[in-house]
Amino acid sequence: MEVMGESHMGEEPLSGAGCTLFVGNLSWATTNEELSEFMANYGTVASCQVQAHADTGRSKGWALVTYTTAEECTYTIQQTNGQEFNGRNLNVRQDRSQMEELSGFPVFVGNLPWSTTSEDLSDLFRDFGPFDVHVKTTMAGRSRGFAILRFESLEVAQQATAAMNGHELEGRSIEVREDRQTGGQVPNNSGGARGGRKNQSSNENGQQGGGEEEELPPSMTLFVTNLDWKSTDDDLFQHFSQAGSTPISATVQKNESTHRSKGWGLVTYNTTDEADAARIQLNSTDLDSRKIRIRFDKGR
Repeated sequence: MEVMGESHMGEEPLSGAGCTLFVGNLSWATTNEELSEFMANYGTVASCQVQAHADTGRSKGWALVTYTTAEECTYTIQQTNGQEFNGRNLNVRQDRSQMEELSGFPVFVGNLPWSTTSEDLSDLFRDFGPFDVHVKTTMAGRSRGFAILRFESLEVAQQATAAMNGHELEGRSIEVREDRQTGGQVPNNSGGARGGRKNQSSNENGQQGGGEEEELPPSMTLFVTNLDWKSTDDDLFQHFSQAGSTPISATVQKNESTHRSKGWGLVTYNTTDEADAARIQLNSTDLDSRKIRIRFDKGR
């Protein structure tokens, strides 16, 4: 897990008059008051809010905590990340909600070994100079097996994609392509089974294409629709982790201009068998009080 505040390419150092921390892997019973009291041991807490589902009031298992200075945030991360609180080991890091809206050209790097850190990828891609490198994690701080890198120019992003796609890292062939979820513009030059989705359309209700649904061949990626507009990537990931296998990635698709959910998402597993098992087990189950519908993704 990265230590914030250090000056390295993989994570921007904390700066400014104040900052907000993401605190994950919370016990479901943790209250705002309990967490605020605990976090106040490390600095002046301006606000503390355990995130909850709007319809049920049930905790989502994570919170946003704002301190008055960036130095307090850096110190808190160093002292509390991995520390036990209410029986759970906390995942404490810089809140990246503003980083996710940065300009630049985002590139998706998938099929990563679980041990890969943001620092590892910064070093691997150092010749191309990404200004942001972030291995995505669960609320518990475990890697999701993929990362998003951001480059200053389209040309450099294309060069990185062409040079590094298929590169072997700890025995795994990594996938490097445009980050379609955040509207990246990097062409996918890899071809093959994990190609682009150019021939696939979606309407506002998350229904792809037109006409009735056809029987689709099995794939490692599931198309999930009828999502609640407030459902997040973490909500989707945690829900699909119940099926016995941990997904490689789970992403709620968003409108490029408004960043609002489109009401559908994509969940990818390591094998088609894992994806099929999740499809069978979780189809028509409730996620944020909506009965989700699941089928194999047809964009491959």
